[in-house]
Amino acid sequence: MANSSYTLHFIALGVIFYQLQSALFPEPKPVIGPISEARIASLNERWISSMGRAPSDEQMAGFMAVELDRDMLVQRALDLDFHLYDSIVYQRLIRNMKFLQLADGKSDAQIFKQALGMQLHLDDEVVKRRLIQMMEQRLLANNPPPKPSAAEIEAVFIEKREALRRPPLYSIEHVFFPAERAPEVVAVIAKITDQGLDAKAARELGAPFLQGHRFIKKTPSQLARNFGKGFVRELESELSAIQAVPNAKQPQWLGPISSVYGVHYVWLADFTAARDARLDEVKQQLRRDLEYSANRQALQCAIKALRADFDLRGGGKAALDKEGLCE
Repeated sequence: MANSSYTLHFIALGVIFYQLQSALFPEPKPVIGPISEARIASLNERWISSMGRAPSDEQMAGFMAVELDRDMLVQRALDLDFHLYDSIVYQRLIRNMKFLQLADGKSDAQIFKQALGMQLHLDDEVVKRRLIQMMEQRLLANNPPPKPSAAEIEAVFIEKREALRRPPLYSIEHVFFPAERAPEVVAVIAKITDQGLDAKAARELGAPFLQGHRFIKKTPSQLARNFGKGFVRELESELSAIQAVPNAKQPQWLGPISSVYGVHYVWLADFTAARDARLDEVKQQLRRDLEYSANRQALQCAIKALRADFDLRGGGKAALDKEGLCE
């Protein structure tokens, strides 16, 4: 019995010493960073190429913070052996080996093993993006955000009522006159009026129009893409003048109206005024928007929590330290 008692004491002391050692001398965390000068220069060049000016110090710190997070996610994915079992990574490395002409006479499995031995997966940007994607999916799966409630969807609907407003819709046909035929416009319009021609018959008196002659239930912005903003402004002005007349008939001819291409005599077949959206029309869109925002927030919180497992160094760490904490 005494020996058993001594054994238990030794086991207990061993556990205590092990816990003290872990507390006083913890395992070093994997080091991420600092970002190399070459990568910093590349980030700077990409910003200048896109924006035409150098980034501010704060912007550059933000870029480096993103790079630290990317490196961290790649490292954790590698620690979890994601690269060993993903078909996209597998095919990518085999493709790279064949491009380097290092695959002759070998099976795909042998080629893949050799690519890993050469550490090609560590320098390939496509592989890195895939590892980051898988790691983000893992983090979200482990930290799923709640689905938006009906009350949240309705609250956003009320908040964004003006932005969700349905635009007016125009259904039009037109007779087109390029600039060189502008002198004919008055005579052709008179013929259309005198003979009571419909839009299809009237179209034969004009010229072909590359974008077509019929536009059904189009918004002002959609019409602007085909005719230019000036055309839409004139069309809206013509319609307003008609609507101001009591008992105005519709459909009817409008114009002539100028565009960036020439002159148009427009048959307004139908018009639907702008209106507020109904909740049932936009509920799915609002739900998707809320889910996207919730997923993004949950992912950022999971990434912040993951940083505690790593020793992040160099430029960009200060920007990460300034981020607010997630609940």
